[in-house]
Amino acid sequence: MMKNKITITLILTILTIFFVSGCIRTDTEPTPEEQPTPGETGDEAVSEISEDISDIDIMDDNLDTQDLDNLAQDLDNLDW
Repeated sequence: MMKNKITITLILTILTIFFVSGCIRTDTEPTPEEQPTPGETGDEAVSEISEDISDIDIMDDNLDTQDLDNLAQDLDNLDW
């Protein structure tokens, strides 16, 4: 009988510890002062990414497939 009371007390104690630890509120979101800047994390700022995308568009406009066709014709005309 005494063994059952000790077992029940131990189980209730463990359940109480789980319940209390689950209810404790932790503030995991950092404050603005604690948040790292893009340079610290290695991430680029949004404006830098948009500039890179616009640079790709400019390069795409500069590349012309007709130049590649002319190169293929020039290579065909060479005597190997």
